[in-house]
Amino acid sequence: MKKILRGPRAARRLPARPAFGLALAAASCSVLAQSLPAPAVATTAYKFLRYDEDYRYLQDPARGADPWDPVKYIPLGTHGVFLSLGGEIRERFEDYSAANFGVPGRTADSYLLHRILLHADLHAGDRLRGFIQLGNHLALGKDAAAPPYEDRLDLQQGFVDWHVPLSANALSDPNLRVGRQEMAFGSQRLVSVRDAPNVRRAFDGVRLGGTTSHVRIDAFATRPVLLKAGNFDDQPNHSQGFWGAYATFAQTFIPASGADLYYLGFENSRALYSIGSGVERRHSIGSRVFGGRGKWDWDWEALAQFGSFGQQAVRAWGASTDTGYTFDISGWKLRTSIKATAGSGDHDARDGKLGTYGGLFPKLAYFNQAGLLGASNVLDLQPSITLKPTAQLRLTISWDLIWRETTRDAVYTAAAVPIAGTAGRPGRYTGSQLAFDVFWQVDRHIAINAGLVRVDVARVLSALGAHNTIFTYVSAAYTF
Repeated sequence: MKKILRGPRAARRLPARPAFGLALAAASCSVLAQSLPAPAVATTAYKFLRYDEDYRYLQDPARGADPWDPVKYIPLGTHGVFLSLGGEIRERFEDYSAANFGVPGRTADSYLLHRILLHADLHAGDRLRGFIQLGNHLALGKDAAAPPYEDRLDLQQGFVDWHVPLSANALSDPNLRVGRQEMAFGSQRLVSVRDAPNVRRAFDGVRLGGTTSHVRIDAFATRPVLLKAGNFDDQPNHSQGFWGAYATFAQTFIPASGADLYYLGFENSRALYSIGSGVERRHSIGSRVFGGRGKWDWDWEALAQFGSFGQQAVRAWGASTDTGYTFDISGWKLRTSIKATAGSGDHDARDGKLGTYGGLFPKLAYFNQAGLLGASNVLDLQPSITLKPTAQLRLTISWDLIWRETTRDAVYTAAAVPIAGTAGRPGRYTGSQLAFDVFWQVDRHIAINAGLVRVDVARVLSALGAHNTIFTYVSAAYTF
């Protein structure tokens, strides 16, 4: 249990001086931005994937509206060649009253997560482009600080794009990308950048993507980046491979809905489930339907998984839904929703089949920001209410009720690690999670969010010494 849930308690503490210096740098950027002239007109929001931003519109100086625009479009003499610079500074405080449910030993853990991301985006005409992003990640005061919490200085992304010239009837501007890159598809239930806890997920490999008028198609072959805590020591994870194809249709025969269709392949030579460890080759085929009409919105997804785990066949499945209705109350928006998640478990360890759902590369904060439990062998029901007094302010309360899909399989963490001693233990009910979250987009650059999660564990966990847990966080980010 100790090896699975938690590493040894770290005796060291990182010195406070780097934290002070980096915090001072963040404050300096904020002061600089506030001292510059206010924008004359509204500008677009920064993208979640920074490489999706396009500042060619700033060729017309009259369209510049933001103090950072001078570094967003830096012409380099030749027509169509320009450089764009940007970054993010984020500080996030987290506190667990009982980290990893307090097993072994009920130990609180409070720490500061620091992150700086800086990027340069060079466009050499319409066909060729290079993107590089460096990251500095620290976990100050954290017990057993390690990736993905800490990665002192490394290449977060570094790739080259080539827009392949094809005929007018083919994909519009297909793009070949080679190098280290972040990827996120659909609702990020399966492929996410993992913005929490600290170091965002990236992949090394090749990706080819393009669009028609109504369809976006991406095909890729990659290896996840294996994080190390030092300087420029990250490398491809040669024990894992990840490949697939993902298509998004903006319009379908389903009224007011778009759809995703995908195939995702995954190989892991060090896979771990409740029945043991071994070489896993897992294939996932699924579909997602999303859309909205009037005050209703929906996002439904289902997939089947097959392949092999050692000498056993993989036969698993997963499904999730998010259906909401939005009320207008005196100019405020109130969205009520019901989320449901199901991931299969292994019903018989001796039948030659592995039935445990594999979540691939999901958000670690899958159900909420506490990120303690994952989607393998789970049945989850989550009603929630989101209140938006303004377009910039959002308050959410949600309540998770969680069961195991089968008691013959384990309870799994958000990182898909089985909690030792839970497989075969009676009691399908795992526990509940009550979460409060506040998000405030102060302006284009500054975002603040905070929250609290109370996790109440059921007997399947408390019998092993697990404790109810309260998780709190406060985060502030400056993006430019």
